[in-house]
Amino acid sequence: MSKRDIEILEFKDAKRAARTLYRAFDNDDVAKYTSRHLENDPVKRKEVDLQLYEAYIVSHIMKGIVFGIKGDNFEENDCYETVSLWVKPDSGALDDYITLIRSGFAKLAWNTGSEGRRRVFKVLFNVLHDNYHEIMKIDPNEENTWTLVYLGSIPESRGKGNVRKMFDYVFNHYIDPMNANTYLESSAVRNLPIYEKFGFRAVSDIWLGDKEDPVDKARMDIMIRGPDGSEWKYLKESREKFGYIIPEVSVAK
Repeated sequence: MSKRDIEILEFKDAKRAARTLYRAFDNDDVAKYTSRHLENDPVKRKEVDLQLYEAYIVSHIMKGIVFGIKGDNFEENDCYETVSLWVKPDSGALDDYITLIRSGFAKLAWNTGSEGRRRVFKVLFNVLHDNYHEIMKIDPNEENTWTLVYLGSIPESRGKGNVRKMFDYVFNHYIDPMNANTYLESSAVRNLPIYEKFGFRAVSDIWLGDKEDPVDKARMDIMIRGPDGSEWKYLKESREKFGYIIPEVSVAK
């Protein structure tokens, strides 16, 4: 197998994949929010961030599916070039007790402290869970939805076509044959035009923390791709319902 091929990752790959996400989202607002309480202790903060990514990866290996592209410098980088984490329609709940324990979220909860637990488990998890169902309940095809949880590339791999390769592979081999929706939360407004190239359209914005706070907040834009790359049937209706103002960077209004 070529180092540029897409692989399904296993438990043994989790630490390398976590380092990929850590490097990919180094300056991401959501990543900053979940460990902001440790900003005066950068060593501890990095440890907690890596634990969070590894727990996400292991839980999705357990119940979803995780893909990776090694790249030509896999051994030297000690991480993948690109990693993506997906929840499948048949994944079930990823926050059940056994999954939380086995994936490492329990270890994270102890290590990050009470404020970190609040930010991850009370704010992040609840906001993502509640908004998904609030947005998707309008669609009778809600249960036939794939969710992209993370898609990240290390800085030196950007521009190599890995994102297109990843999307084309997952759409062609998994999602489109199921006639399924695809759902994601973009944590950077500037990335909306990238996702729009693959058929996603922004539906609503959601926030971690107080969106009026000048620092301690994080915005995410919900984007949905309809079956086989079509426009989601409930796009305009949902935008009106949530009062969504389409960001200026969008090129597919």
